[in-house]
Amino acid sequence: MKLLPLVFFLLFSPFVAAAAPLKLAFPENYAPMIWTENGQMKGVIIDVLNKILRNKLNIETRYDGYPWSRAQVKVKKGLSDAFVTIPIPERLEYTTCSTEPVFSGDIIIYTYVNHPQRDAILNIKSAQDLMKFVLVDYRGNGWIKSKLPDARVVWTDTLEQTYKLLANKRADIIVRDTVNFDFFARDHQYTKHIEKTSVVVDTINIHLCINKNSKYISILPNFDKAIQDLRNEGTIDAIIDSYTKPSVPTN
Repeated sequence: MKLLPLVFFLLFSPFVAAAAPLKLAFPENYAPMIWTENGQMKGVIIDVLNKILRNKLNIETRYDGYPWSRAQVKVKKGLSDAFVTIPIPERLEYTTCSTEPVFSGDIIIYTYVNHPQRDAILNIKSAQDLMKFVLVDYRGNGWIKSKLPDARVVWTDTLEQTYKLLANKRADIIVRDTVNFDFFARDHQYTKHIEKTSVVVDTINIHLCINKNSKYISILPNFDKAIQDLRNEGTIDAIIDSYTKPSVPTN
């Protein structure tokens, strides 16, 4: 019976509750930003978050990879605390996001080499002009769903599959930032078949977004300050370069 007070202390002590890690849900195949290898999450985002959350803010973290659609459901239901993504209106219904982006980048057009409508593709001026073409993208990507909900899209399960389908001329265009392609093109597997154009259709900013009911929502001001510091130091650019250099020039 003397053990009961100790049991209740361990179960309900605020110090025990505070020890629960910040649980982040990620897409499992979105290299080099984030991916799972041998059961471990790695990539640009993990490197940046480790420097901020673990090193600067002294917060214990847990990183889990899922199919991207499932990862978003985990955060929406509060089974995970947060994800790092574009804060579109649907996600803002259940999360609060950092003011400072974790990553910013231009969204450019990729097409297959010698596309018969290459001139028309190079003359695209806005996202709406993409409606004339068949796009390829991975399931759960919010950019196309928010910008072009009626677009003709071939959906894949992983990011790399989008490049494979475009290289095999199964679609006309990929719209994506340069970091992903530069990582997959380092061995020139795709540069022989895919043209990286200089046509910019948008700029994306991805943020740390935390479920509104998570106890970790209070870290966002300190997170923003730490992101600013890393960016000013050049640390974030250096991390990205470590995964993508040499980069593929645009045409």
